[in-house]
Amino acid sequence: RIAAGSAAMPRAPKRNGRGPLYIVEHMEEGLEEWCRLEYTHMCEVVPADRLLFLRWPSGQDPATLCAPGASSPRTAAMGLRDLRPAMMGDEGAQAVEDAPAMPSWDRICLLDMDAEDELDPSDVVNFDAFVFGGILGNVHEHEDGTYGSDDRTRELRDLGFVHRRHLGPLQMTTDTAVLACNLVLEESKTLAEIQWIDSPEIADPDAAAPERREGGAEEGGMSDCVCMEGFRYVARRGRDGEWEPILPRGMRELLIRDANNDILDQL
Repeated sequence: RIAAGSAAMPRAPKRNGRGPLYIVEHMEEGLEEWCRLEYTHMCEVVPADRLLFLRWPSGQDPATLCAPGASSPRTAAMGLRDLRPAMMGDEGAQAVEDAPAMPSWDRICLLDMDAEDELDPSDVVNFDAFVFGGILGNVHEHEDGTYGSDDRTRELRDLGFVHRRHLGPLQMTTDTAVLACNLVLEESKTLAEIQWIDSPEIADPDAAAPERREGGAEEGGMSDCVCMEGFRYVARRGRDGEWEPILPRGMRELLIRDANNDILDQL
């Protein structure tokens, strides 16, 4: 809600050597299962006090994203469009009721595929917060073999960010972008030093069971494999020694279960 009165906004405290604030602008209707899994993964990567979800859907309890007894991430009903005037120190701007503590506008950075410069470990001292939102969109392949998307980040880009960085040429799920950003900023890895896997095939771990081999996937039922065409993930070694994408817990099963229900159009 927008409240009349002073535009003074609580400022985020000095970092004192701690990591940056990760701001996720929620851009979906409600909180679908795939989105909840991604947000839960973010809570495992970033400490709760440094993770802020904006435009948080009404009636959703952020505590459900965390392990029992763990601190919940910060949330706010408003978005950056509401918060921007006060963050910029605009005279006469309306104060935002229940606004979260935020850095000044010139100390935040938007993760944007269209940015000229890539994220670098040195950026950890250049900015106090990094914004994620709409990075993925619906991926499609161009005739030349490259990939594009619906560019949902434009909604945030149009707010006029002073600083923007990209994470490479391919699309990522938002939790992958948060993980990659964390590796760069807090483990001092360049993007070139991160192990990636592009367009991976997500296999059903139960597909090799005898009953699945004999009967195959039933029509309209689960697929044995889903190809994440055009997606880039951070990779790790699997039990078989091969590289595999780092996925939120439960995401592999959801992708396999709902592959025939256009779940890839929702991610």
